[in-house]
Amino acid sequence: MTPFPVTAPRFAPGTGPCLEYDLTLFTAGRVRLLTYLSPRNDVLPAGGPEFAVSFDDQPPQRVHITGTTGADATAMNGAWERQISDNVIVITTHHDLPVPGRHTLKVWMVDPTVIVQKLVTDTGGLRPSYLGPPESLRLR
Repeated sequence: MTPFPVTAPRFAPGTGPCLEYDLTLFTAGRVRLLTYLSPRNDVLPAGGPEFAVSFDDQPPQRVHITGTTGADATAMNGAWERQISDNVIVITTHHDLPVPGRHTLKVWMVDPTVIVQKLVTDTGGLRPSYLGPPESLRLR
């Protein structure tokens, strides 16, 4: 019997399935990864939905989606209202890449109910926009 997503087991970061994206960066140093996710409530008994991200062979960063930010309840309600109206939650992680060139971005499944909509890698100069920049061109 196949488990339903809410009853499927949680994976340790780096051990479960992952999406891999090859990309070329022209600068080295600290980059921001903006992960656009479908909004959701915490329905899991394991302490909230999580996923993990990494570049190349770096250890995966575990990301808790519905974790508290230290804000008061009014601010949290405002954030939830915005996430629902935009139909997206944007999670930002930071990564240090020592060299420019080709890299592999990995998005690891920790909990099976996380839905990734879009990934944006910011090496500096990302302009503010509603729901992020358009998709990059793929050159062969």
